[in-house]
Amino acid sequence: MCESKDNNDEKIEVCYLCGVKFNINAKDNSYYRYDKYPVCDGCSNSYGFY
Repeated sequence: MCESKDNNDEKIEVCYLCGVKFNINAKDNSYYRYDKYPVCDGCSNSYGFY
């Protein structure tokens, strides 16, 4: 059985807004703002309307 590498890879980033380390590949609302700045799930939920 061939496992998908995307499901198991963790990519630890530091949130651009709050400085928390998080897994950008987790299935949550974390994302890269302007394809450059990592934003964690908490900040994405809090500041998502900006």
